[in-house]
Amino acid sequence: MAITYDWIFNPLTVKPAEGSLTDVVITVDWRRTAVDAEYGSSIYGQVSFGPPDPSNFTEFIDLTKSQVEGWVVGILTQPVVDEYDVSLARQIENQKNPPTIPLPPPW
Repeated sequence: MAITYDWIFNPLTVKPAEGSLTDVVITVDWRRTAVDAEYGSSIYGQVSFGPPDPSNFTEFIDLTKSQVEGWVVGILTQPVVDEYDVSLARQIENQKNPPTIPLPPPW
């Protein structure tokens, strides 16, 4: 089975008011997950944003997951996300085929 990757964004921290704008997202807590059948792994972090551009502002209620994903990937950069995915895939592979296992002493 192929690994499925996904983003979880929770919470979105907002400033209630910034100039004439309301509920301005200033940080996003993110989690990148990878699932392959019964195996899974995740990594998490947080990104912060500078002041918003009023001419390119989306009201909080109108935000979409794909828009927030674009912001997060834009800050992390795609090469970093690709490295995360490689690490997540490696963790799943290690769950399927552990590189080491604990054994009790033979005596």
